[in-house]
Amino acid sequence: MPVPDSVLAKEYSLVMERAYAFEPKDGDLTTWKGFVPVITNEGEIFVDVEIKLPENFPEFPPVVQILSPITHPNMTPDGVLEMRMLARWRDSYHLFQVIVELLRLFQKVPARCVEKEIETVDSQEQLTPIISQKEQLAIILEDKKKILNEIKNKQTQQLTNRTLQQEKQKHLEDEILNVESELFAIEQQFEDYDISSLEFAKRFYNLKKRLYLLETKI
Repeated sequence: MPVPDSVLAKEYSLVMERAYAFEPKDGDLTTWKGFVPVITNEGEIFVDVEIKLPENFPEFPPVVQILSPITHPNMTPDGVLEMRMLARWRDSYHLFQVIVELLRLFQKVPARCVEKEIETVDSQEQLTPIISQKEQLAIILEDKKKILNEIKNKQTQQLTNRTLQQEKQKHLEDEILNVESELFAIEQQFEDYDISSLEFAKRFYNLKKRLYLLETKI
């Protein structure tokens, strides 16, 4: 069963608001392409990433494919990226969180460029692909900012036509999304031993209580 248009529209809006450097491939909201800065032993580079949403999304997680020639402990031989978030997927997670976690993973665990056969090329020729990627990324980021500004302007124009109840509903949904993101973040911190079990339990309980109270208002 195809992903409902309402779900795709919401994921698109969230990516535009909360993530950068990714856009639908050829206008297809189930396939996203973008660039991710990756720290390697050779320095920082930008790698091509493709994210596909399965037909049963959000019940099942997206598939993250690394298209650039790199190696990484979390990559399978065919370039599929394995992440803790995807392995423990919940239907409350969103695409923009996958992108954020993708950035975090590559910043924390360095990748390695695939070694190529020695060729006689000058340094400028070696730098051209990286420069091109950075230029393309800058263009994509600028486009995203324009789209975001258009969305904000449109929202401002439509604000007078919305009822108070609609605004309250939107605010509640945003608050729930923020609490869910905080829950995910502290779970990652606890699993990475960045916070103690006592601190985790206290923050987790408070966030769960806050989430429950918000959900009862919907």
